[in-house]
Amino acid sequence: MKRNDFVNDWKKIIFICFVLIGCAKYHRGEIRSDISIKLTNRSIKDSTDLKIIITNNSLKNYYLLYSGKSANDIMKEFNNGESLYTISAVLVTDENSSPDIELHDGSCPIDIITHTTKDILKLKPKQKVKLSIPFRMKTNISTDCYYGYKTDMMVPNKQYYVYMRYSIINEYFKNALPKTVKDSLEQMGYELYEPKIISNRVPLILKK
Repeated sequence: MKRNDFVNDWKKIIFICFVLIGCAKYHRGEIRSDISIKLTNRSIKDSTDLKIIITNNSLKNYYLLYSGKSANDIMKEFNNGESLYTISAVLVTDENSSPDIELHDGSCPIDIITHTTKDILKLKPKQKVKLSIPFRMKTNISTDCYYGYKTDMMVPNKQYYVYMRYSIINEYFKNALPKTVKDSLEQMGYELYEPKIISNRVPLILKK
């Protein structure tokens, strides 16, 4: 083989390598979400807080359809018409099966929440926000009202996990935010983030 041919072949190989590396980076960029959620707890127990970090990986201003008021709404699981409880904890097994949530409604209060631009979670480009969200296996509203996981349906000695999910279930959630607030957010340069976000999983430690 002539020296020039040998050099040309190596140039082709190097060029192909650069193309493949560039394609790999491109596809990784496609896969990565504009916004990510990470659970920083190593494990989680009943009646403790879920520590999460929400990161805006993009160069856009986003807002999530989520209000800090909703996180502290004791009836958030069922006030979906008013609460913007779009960041929630999900309990699953390795097979992705989840225990049902049961509501005992003797006399459950339903509060009407008013949301403002100050309550909505806003994220500037590359910004990280830390949140603490209470995790309860059972929530007592009153003596006649409580809800929680059907623990009797959970399989003994099976490992369960908790992860966070951001999900705008339907148009009803979008309508929970007044048009004046949505217009204000748009004027501030923020865009609604609609894709679903799934966090990492952490083990649930059940009391024995």
